[in-house]
Amino acid sequence: MQQISIKSVKDGMILAEPLKNAHGGIVLGKGTLLTEAFATRLARMGFYSVYVEGELGEAKEDTLGAQAGDIQKIPFEKLFEGKLDSDFMQEIFKALLRYRESSG
Repeated sequence: MQQISIKSVKDGMILAEPLKNAHGGIVLGKGTLLTEAFATRLARMGFYSVYVEGELGEAKEDTLGAQAGDIQKIPFEKLFEGKLDSDFMQEIFKALLRYRESSG
């Protein structure tokens, strides 16, 4: 596990610790598959760093075997299982489903 700058997040990294807001609410749960798009949004929300699994620069595959950029093969329902307890995560989930549907 390593703490890295939010600007260093790469597609495929795995969140090693829950990311909490100032009120202690979980924004992203441990084990979340990160993307650069997530990082951009998190930076806008005021986050400066995250803890990721593995060594710096190591892009991991998610536990289901799909790369973060291979959005058509990720079973979102399984990926987001148990992680939809915040409005932020619900919005991401809905947006990904809409994208998958529009991409055919």
